[in-house]
Amino acid sequence: MLQINTGSPINVNALNVKVLIERLRALRKRSLQASSEEFWADFINIVTVLCLAEGAQIFTLTGKAAIELQPEIIAPIDSTNQPVNRLALPSNAPWLVALVERSLSNGFAAHQEKVALQAKPHWLSFRLTTQQPRVLLLKIAEEQSARLGDIVLRAQLIADLVHEGSSANPSFNAKQPATVSEVEASLSLLSVMPEVYAAEALALAAYALVNGLVAQSNDLDLAALGWQKDDYVRIECISHFDRFEEKADLVKLYEAALEEAADQHSVLHLSHPATTEGMITLAHEQLRRALGCDDLATLVIFGSKGKPLGSLLLVKMKGNIPPNLVHSLTFILSLLASRFDDLKRREAGLWTRIKYSATRWLGKLIGPEWLWTKVASLLVVSLFLWLTLGSLSFRVESNGEFLTDLTQHINASQDGLIIDVLATVGDPVTSQQVLLVLEKQDLLLQLTELAAERQRYLSEEDKARAGNNIIETEIAKARGAQIEARTARVQRMLDDTNITSPFSGVIIEGERKDLLGLPTRKGDALMKVARIEGIYLLLSVDERDIHLIELGDLGEFALVSQPLSPLAFEVEKIIPVAINTGQKGARFQIKAKLLEAPKNWWRPGMTGVAKIDKGRAAPYWVLGRKSYHQLRLLLWW
Repeated sequence: MLQINTGSPINVNALNVKVLIERLRALRKRSLQASSEEFWADFINIVTVLCLAEGAQIFTLTGKAAIELQPEIIAPIDSTNQPVNRLALPSNAPWLVALVERSLSNGFAAHQEKVALQAKPHWLSFRLTTQQPRVLLLKIAEEQSARLGDIVLRAQLIADLVHEGSSANPSFNAKQPATVSEVEASLSLLSVMPEVYAAEALALAAYALVNGLVAQSNDLDLAALGWQKDDYVRIECISHFDRFEEKADLVKLYEAALEEAADQHSVLHLSHPATTEGMITLAHEQLRRALGCDDLATLVIFGSKGKPLGSLLLVKMKGNIPPNLVHSLTFILSLLASRFDDLKRREAGLWTRIKYSATRWLGKLIGPEWLWTKVASLLVVSLFLWLTLGSLSFRVESNGEFLTDLTQHINASQDGLIIDVLATVGDPVTSQQVLLVLEKQDLLLQLTELAAERQRYLSEEDKARAGNNIIETEIAKARGAQIEARTARVQRMLDDTNITSPFSGVIIEGERKDLLGLPTRKGDALMKVARIEGIYLLLSVDERDIHLIELGDLGEFALVSQPLSPLAFEVEKIIPVAINTGQKGARFQIKAKLLEAPKNWWRPGMTGVAKIDKGRAAPYWVLGRKSYHQLRLLLWW
């Protein structure tokens, strides 16, 4: 940030216009070589007051490869003993060199600081007409923004006031400075600008310009303005004429002269040979003879793209138009060009206005200023477009587990006590493999008793047969058969103490630690065996998503033990009964068929997460549908 040196600023109200003009005239007669420090002190104080600036500084341009700014040595007080209101050299202004470069090529340049929550002053740089390249830097307060055009014009009018007065440059010394009356006349033209800016229509602005110029300047007797339409210039207004015949011969001569200057993109001043050398001035000569005037000058108004907007014709009946006046008007028209361009665009067709607005918007969007703001805005816009116009894979998520219908319970065949458990949950088993062993001691004792009783009945049968007692023999034989039946029954019970698996599979219920030593009664469920083949998925879907599921939908199931290897499945059946799970709300069960053969390590009861594919949808709906539905329920009245 530029810092202003301490010292009392000049009181603008204490200096009237006449004193300022006298000081300007005295300064023009002085040379830099006589007393450069005091000269720059006077120049800075005059410029500061004239241009309503907070301060000023003069820089000399040095360096070959890159521009280097060297502040001029300036006296602390001017010739009237007033402190000099000058600015220190900026230490952290990367825009300063670029500003100076633009002013060297264009005559002047402007820059406004971008300081958040602070005043945003304007910085103006002007090229000075000295042998050694120099620039004038001004700091204009933000509250003076409305008068910025006026300030720039004032600074331009005195930018050529500085001359070095060296005999080594006789051509420069030979240049005659403008008189005080010419400076006053140039400054008086500034009163035309507010009237032009106040006009709400292009025609009114044109009449305000031509009538104002003739009224403010004694060196102009007539002015005419024409606008560029396609490849021709059509006259818009003539000073002091409210109406005129467009097809009149004189009006055609006006248009020819206006178009002659516009086609050549140059100022044509008949009494100033430097502007007409090598130029075509036939239409101007014809117009001068038709009007019987002494001098003509035509100035071109250029738009923002460097193309002619129109032309301004100046007429002097007796005498010549001062070159200084033409120079001042050229700069005034450059300041008014944006206003004319804006008014002309307002009155153009709808397509032209849309095209301009789009061009201007794109220029601001792609331009180098506010880079990170534009990057952030671009990211936000891109995100919004993706959320609304993009697509995202939509999947309904649910929990699931492996199940199989090929299961069988292993029940106790008789009352007893489990003395041995040969398999537990998760163990694979084969058909007829012994799983449990019941207590056998009582059954073995019964077999021993039955064997002894059988032997006794055999002895009785032999005794009766020896006594030829047929009845006793048959009775003993019948009792022996009864004992054999009881023995067979006990033997069958003894065989059933070894509980076996009915088929090959996996034990899915029945822990060894829970069964060992457990007393049982006939029919008690001890274990559960399931076959590995025929495994399917049982999914639990939230009631908010069940309406989205259809038969035949495909999806993937990731086991908790193998999350990186999802298994493809197809929805096979939707069970139309909700199951209340408490706080999570009701859920529906879905039966799904696995699309690949079962693997050896699969086990019924394994759990995981399933995602059912439902195609693609807008990201905003996929990501926000649940929140939207929840909010709608909360706000439902």
